[in-house]
Amino acid sequence: MTYTVSIEQYELTVKITYMNVVEGDSSTWASDWDYHGYREMEFEVVSGLVYDEDNNVEDLGANGCAALAEKYAEFIEEELWLQVDDERDDSDYDRGDDCAWEAA
Repeated sequence: MTYTVSIEQYELTVKITYMNVVEGDSSTWASDWDYHGYREMEFEVVSGLVYDEDNNVEDLGANGCAALAEKYAEFIEEELWLQVDDERDDSDYDRGDDCAWEAA
């Protein structure tokens, strides 16, 4: 899955390489992670652009992308989760899976 993340003057194209969402299980007491659930993600910045004051665009290159991925890793992951959650919510709504009732 590929997403676009904007940070300050940078526009990054980011590919999610691994994502795991584990729902919480209130009957499990082995650890708080099992009880509450958790989610994890790995990503790679595949390309990036930088805009200057005059709106001129330059390619960041591999080293620039790697440096920004390191510097803004937490922010990038947070933005990716927001986009993934929005997609999931939209697809749930479109399919009608957002109803919490069952037929008798």
